[in-house]
Amino acid sequence: MSAAKTIKAGRFVNNKHVTMLRENYKQKRWEANSARLGKPDSLSVWYSLDGLKEYIETAEAAGADGIRVYFGVYPSVFPENILLQDRQTVVFVATQQKTSQTGKTESKDLYVSTPDGPEIIAFNFSLPCPPACTGPERTAQRTVELRPAGN
Repeated sequence: MSAAKTIKAGRFVNNKHVTMLRENYKQKRWEANSARLGKPDSLSVWYSLDGLKEYIETAEAAGADGIRVYFGVYPSVFPENILLQDRQTVVFVATQQKTSQTGKTESKDLYVSTPDGPEIIAFNFSLPCPPACTGPERTAQRTVELRPAGN
């Protein structure tokens, strides 16, 4: 009996692809969201590499084989950070592939047992832009050349 092969999703993309997605988003979602809110909605979120590495290590240790990114919106009343109220965000949720008795394979949100009951392995609280923006386009940008390992 062989182990199920994990589905691979995602790949590196170039600047043209990123620019196309960002511009489409601004025109098709962000402008209307911002007008409805009466303030600029988030255009991006930023996480530190250290934070992401720690999250990925925690997810792997719990048996995750993937991460789902959910789009979300902070509540209108959010005392934890009033600057985030009504702004969109993303939340990372660890997943694990499961095969049903009918043979269908799905990536399911991963929960672990805690003394208080099952708890999802999730990661949020980025620095969203706006309100936390830098640089001329109000987003931090940096050019990095990607090279294969060992070069």
